[in-house]
Amino acid sequence: MSADDLATMTTDDHRRAFTTFVAALLADFDRYVDRGDVDLVRDGVGYGQAAMWLSDEEFAELTADLRQVLQARLANRPGGGRRRRLVSTVLMPGVEPPGTVSP
Repeated sequence: MSADDLATMTTDDHRRAFTTFVAALLADFDRYVDRGDVDLVRDGVGYGQAAMWLSDEEFAELTADLRQVLQARLANRPGGGRRRRLVSTVLMPGVEPPGTVSP
């Protein structure tokens, strides 16, 4: 989606789009585990969450670094022993739970 598309979306539009994204992610994982030969280490499967304290400038640098690393590999074509791999990202502010005080 373009920046213009994102700017015109309502809060509910964003919720629906994110729900669709998460549902697709779950479907991809289900297809992986349903194939029967599951070995997360061998297959390089991982999932996790990391909370970081970053200024706006540091966050912009992080996203630019990630974009550069991923972009360099997006042009790869099938062959040469390559396997299709999915990399999914979610970047959002880590809103503190109620009753928590940020340092």
